[in-house]
Amino acid sequence: MKMNKLIIFFTTFLLTGNIVRIQAQNILTDNSPVQSIQFGHYLNSVGRNNLSLLIEKYNVKIADAGVIVAKVMPDPELTFEASEDVYKVGLGYTLELGNKRGARVRVAKSEAELSKLALEHFFQELRAEAAEAFLNAIYQRELLNVKRSSYEYMLQLSRSDSLRFRMGEITENDARQSKLEAVSLLNEIYGQKAEYKSALVVLNQYMGATVDTLNIPVGKWNELNRNFVLSELITTASDSRIDLMAAHKNSEIAINQLRLARSERWIDLGVTAGYERDWRGFFPTRNMMTVGISIPLKFSNFNKGAIKVANYFTEQSKYEIDNALLQIQTEVSQAFYQFEAIKKQLSQYESGLLEESRKVLDGIVYKYKRGETNILEVLIAQRSYNEVQEQYLETMKKYASSLVNLEKVCGIWDIDFE
Repeated sequence: MKMNKLIIFFTTFLLTGNIVRIQAQNILTDNSPVQSIQFGHYLNSVGRNNLSLLIEKYNVKIADAGVIVAKVMPDPELTFEASEDVYKVGLGYTLELGNKRGARVRVAKSEAELSKLALEHFFQELRAEAAEAFLNAIYQRELLNVKRSSYEYMLQLSRSDSLRFRMGEITENDARQSKLEAVSLLNEIYGQKAEYKSALVVLNQYMGATVDTLNIPVGKWNELNRNFVLSELITTASDSRIDLMAAHKNSEIAINQLRLARSERWIDLGVTAGYERDWRGFFPTRNMMTVGISIPLKFSNFNKGAIKVANYFTEQSKYEIDNALLQIQTEVSQAFYQFEAIKKQLSQYESGLLEESRKVLDGIVYKYKRGETNILEVLIAQRSYNEVQEQYLETMKKYASSLVNLEKVCGIWDIDFE
């Protein structure tokens, strides 16, 4: 009777292990359509098809159209009057003095140039965000591989424990514990696979693509070795940052708006030319040409509020340039210090921490198989090793992300994961 129960237990135990293994294979080899994509091709697709970028490009077209609008000249005015036998036809035109049209065109051109700088700044921000999404997809993939490796390792140990239990080398509780740990790791694989797919969906969003086919990132992130000098980075950023260029362009716009405000204080002359005919009887009795000029009395010029506003904008723009320079120095310094700190953290893992944690796990498993320790020690060592691997991946991602952020704030770009 005891032998029959023992046989039933082992049969159930082995079948459960097979079911767990099959479930893991199914989740890792589903039928989702996928294709590989390299980082360079990914960024090109983002630049061509990202919907937010396409929307932003219309601001440049709108600003260019504004230049055309600014070039419009006043329309002539045609008048016709009639009373009894007198008919009058006139043509009027407004002469803009003070080069108002030229001042408007200069302002519109400066604003168009500013919109181009804004578009370039938007693309730089988008490129950094897209690179971060690409990094996250790699991170989720590598994390999935770690969890899968841990599961397969524990599954093999669980199978070994089932055999050792049948041979009487370990207790039933130890065998059950290793099996439960394998099931727990399988559940982590399910959750991690969802995270990985979500990261791939984000890549499609940046590329303006649907989720019918997922793009698998191809590339390595452990070859991004960079060395920088802070003073050189600050100099480079001062020459390359788009927001600083935009601050200078805003100052130019403020100066042009001041010139426009001064131009608008000039009067506009109204010039008219007309023809008048007095038609009484069978033949006209009088023909007369008329010429006129109208001069507005600009009492509003006593109010210099518009000039003061333009002057204040000009003065304000100078401080904006100084503030942008200081902001650049602060952002570059902060990004540099963060990059250097994470770089040192990463070197700790690459200098042997991963290998040492693996040796600890193998040593505990060796003792466990010799009966010198229990399953709890193995599980603690296994989880510690998993934590070290996951912390290494997280640090690797932080390193790559800090590099992306550092180059973004410096206005440079030479990152590739090929």
